[in-house]
Amino acid sequence: MTGFLVLKDKIVNFYNEHGALVRPVIKFLVTFVAFTLINSHIGYLEILDNRLMLLVAAIVLSFVPWSLIVVVFSGMVIVNLYALTLEIAAVVLVLMIIMFLLFFRFSSRDGIFILLIPIAFYLRVPYVIPIVAGLMCSPASIVSVSFGTIVYYILNVVETNETAISNISSDKASTAGIGTVVSMITGNKEMILTVVVFAIVLLIVYAIRRKSIDHAWMKAILIGGTVEFVALLVGSLILNTKVSILWLVIGTALSLVIAVILQFFVFSVDYTRVEHTQFEDDEYYYYVKAVPKLNVAEPEMNVKRINAQRQHNKNKIKKKSNKN
Repeated sequence: MTGFLVLKDKIVNFYNEHGALVRPVIKFLVTFVAFTLINSHIGYLEILDNRLMLLVAAIVLSFVPWSLIVVVFSGMVIVNLYALTLEIAAVVLVLMIIMFLLFFRFSSRDGIFILLIPIAFYLRVPYVIPIVAGLMCSPASIVSVSFGTIVYYILNVVETNETAISNISSDKASTAGIGTVVSMITGNKEMILTVVVFAIVLLIVYAIRRKSIDHAWMKAILIGGTVEFVALLVGSLILNTKVSILWLVIGTALSLVIAVILQFFVFSVDYTRVEHTQFEDDEYYYYVKAVPKLNVAEPEMNVKRINAQRQHNKNKIKKKSNKN
């Protein structure tokens, strides 16, 4: 355990000292992976299907705010959809405008979740995002988490029904085609269930980790993960949506592990040394619960000069031999 704590302190200190370098690297990695996923699943515009172009774009965007990265990401989605059909691009554009109005109003700082959720879905661990958002952010993050979830399901609907959407565009009038596309997106029961469950889990995790109870973060993670698993399983059975129980179990377990690791690095405290104190001023009595952080001093290394000791011993031997 001591070794893990020392490693944690080294990582945290490194981030604190080199945060100006680490943050752009994180933005670059997330942006590049998100752009690559778009091209691999709905890459209908050949001009954007260029790894070098995506690499340069990710490098440039690594130095701008998350909100601007999300705008570019959304624009890339719409342009690719426009290459497929005008109807689907128009529908998604309207949906994104509505979501952006909410996003910039409530949670513009949490744009990373909009990019992370599609990535997490393709990695089969999307359940960790609402737990992490509840631990690290405020209830306003529901907007970003919901936005990212809707974006993923839009991509999934388009990829799964590519032929049908193309036929709708060619066979029907624009108004009828748009109506059909809207029904395909808004009528997705799995998407609605996931958005609702993620929002509930985020609120539960946030409410529990804010309590002044022992092991609040760990309890928030476990309760949030349990509620998420049960709600998604029961909801999918009631709504008759397709869900892989095996991947739901594996994904939930991996999400809990990731959340626990995050908690270890962000909120490591020693509940065995909790202190309670109270004081007052002219208007209030204050009752304070102080929980010390779990820190371990890095062990110091003592260096022995073996060569110097050997030289000293040799000198003694020479002196003895000279006396003899």
